[in-house]
Amino acid sequence: MRFISFKTLLALLVCFLITILNPVAAAPVLSPDEARFAAALPNHVTGLHKRGLTGVNDFNCKLTAAHPRPLILVHATLLTAESWWSFTPKLRERGYCVFALTYGRYNSIPIFGGLAPIEQSAQELGTFVNDVMARMNVTQVDYVGGILGRYWMKYLDGAGKVNRMVGIAPITHGTTLSGIVTFGKAVGLFNPVQSISDAIAPSFYQMVNTSPFIAKLNQGGDSIPGVIHSNIATKYDEVVTPYSTAWQTSSGVTNALLQDLCGISFNEHLTMVNSKVVLQWVLNQLDPSTAKTANCFSRFFM
Repeated sequence: MRFISFKTLLALLVCFLITILNPVAAAPVLSPDEARFAAALPNHVTGLHKRGLTGVNDFNCKLTAAHPRPLILVHATLLTAESWWSFTPKLRERGYCVFALTYGRYNSIPIFGGLAPIEQSAQELGTFVNDVMARMNVTQVDYVGGILGRYWMKYLDGAGKVNRMVGIAPITHGTTLSGIVTFGKAVGLFNPVQSISDAIAPSFYQMVNTSPFIAKLNQGGDSIPGVIHSNIATKYDEVVTPYSTAWQTSSGVTNALLQDLCGISFNEHLTMVNSKVVLQWVLNQLDPSTAKTANCFSRFFM
């Protein structure tokens, strides 16, 4: 049995300590465009000027016949919009108008995203996407990220607003956390741990495979009619376990395994967005007409 990596455990520990200490983070200096957008939608663009995210949330970006829809990037749990620093330059270079938010900050924790109840985060996503669509004068977007968008489309006001949905190691059918959930229930530790989780990061328990949230998310099917779905997983995932639970089982869905594309890729859950192989695969899903082979050599030909 594989266990959660040290990096993941450390991230959870830091999250817990930050909740206790509740430090006040210094606000970064924003560009005029970022400041205007941040005023309308707090926390969504803070920090996007870092790590090469220039051009993200640019409402002057021109949509084209090749890329007629804004591209929405939705980060993983514990990460923020900044986690897309590796993808965004290439996406902009390919002509996409890219938009990203940091959602799900909880208990005034300024560093991590995705901790709040998923229903609350889905509402944040909806507010963000609706604003992007209104300002870009479109009725649909393309989406890259996790399950948040599917909840928004299924239970909030997102129906009909997404054309393509590309999942990067999404927690589609929940997670066993490498067997820790089963073990915790067996030894009577699950409920106490859940109580702590609910206090510092409610979304954690919601992503467990036996949670009411996962049951509701997949009720009636794990895909959205009219949406073109695709997902990529990694066999070294320590968050989504078993890794195959990332895949949707509905007909017409494209599911891929990173190691089938590049056998020497050791990317785990949080580093999927740093993989050039994953990036090429995502580009292929967004625009199959310009697809290139996604394999171990993708990093050299991006």
